[in-house]
Amino acid sequence: MISSVPLAWALTALVTATGVVALLRWSAAVSAGLPAAHRTAELAHLVMSAAMVVMTWSWFGTAGLWVQITLFTVFAVFFAGTAVRGVPCGSAGRVAGAAHALMAAAMVWMLAAMPVIMPVAVAAGGSGGHAGHGGGTSEGTGHAAHAGQAGWAVTVTVLLCVALLVTAGFWAVRAIGHGGRAGDPLTPDDPAEVADGPAGGPTGDPAGGGRATLAVTTHPAAPPSPPGRLGARADAACHAVAGLGMVLMLAAMVAGW
Repeated sequence: MISSVPLAWALTALVTATGVVALLRWSAAVSAGLPAAHRTAELAHLVMSAAMVVMTWSWFGTAGLWVQITLFTVFAVFFAGTAVRGVPCGSAGRVAGAAHALMAAAMVWMLAAMPVIMPVAVAAGGSGGHAGHGGGTSEGTGHAAHAGQAGWAVTVTVLLCVALLVTAGFWAVRAIGHGGRAGDPLTPDDPAEVADGPAGGPTGDPAGGGRATLAVTTHPAAPPSPPGRLGARADAACHAVAGLGMVLMLAAMVAGW
C-alpha cells in the first residue's frame, strides 16, 4: 500500500514498536486479572498494530477486508460505549475510551475508504502486492480498481488526521507530564504526604483557653519508585506514536507516496 520503501520501513518500525508494548501490557493486564475494558484496550492496540504492518506492505482479499472492518467497528462501538458510560479502559479514564474509539474508527475508514482516497488504482487480490513492491494485483477481485480520488473523502481524511493529531498531542502531554502515571492499573501512583486528623477529632487546649487545635499527622513520602517500563507513561507514549503513525499512513495514501 505504501509505494515509498523507506517510508514503509519507517512505518513498520514505529508500528511494530507500539505493537510490542501493547503485547506486553496486554499480557500483564491478563496476568493481573484487570477488568475486561483494560484488557480489550491493550488487545485492540495490538490488533491495530498488526493490521497496520500488513497494510503497509500488502493488501487483503475481500474476506480479510470485511473481517477487519467488522472487528474494528466492534472495537469503535465498544470504546465509544465505555466513554459514554464512564467505564475506565486506561489511565486517562473516560478520555481513553474516546481516544481508542477514534483510532478504531480511523482503522475502519482507512480500510473502507481506500479506493476513494488514493490517487492510484487499488486492487485486493490473492497476490497481496502493491505499487512499488513488485507484487501483482488481481483486477476484478477484492477492492475494485478506482479512477481517482473523491474530494469529499479526502476532506474527511484530512479532518480525521487533525483529530488524530490532537489525540496524539494529548497522549504526548500525558507521557511527558507527571499526571501520566496517575490512575494506571499497571503503575502504582506516586507516594505523597497525607494529612490525617486523629480519631478523637479536635483536641482541647492544654492551657484551658477553650481553643481547639487539629492534630496533623504527616507521613514522610517514600522515595518514588522508577517508572515501570509498562507503566502509564510508556502507554501514553505508545498511543501518541500510534496516532502519528496513523496520520502518516493516511497522508501517504492521499499523497500516493
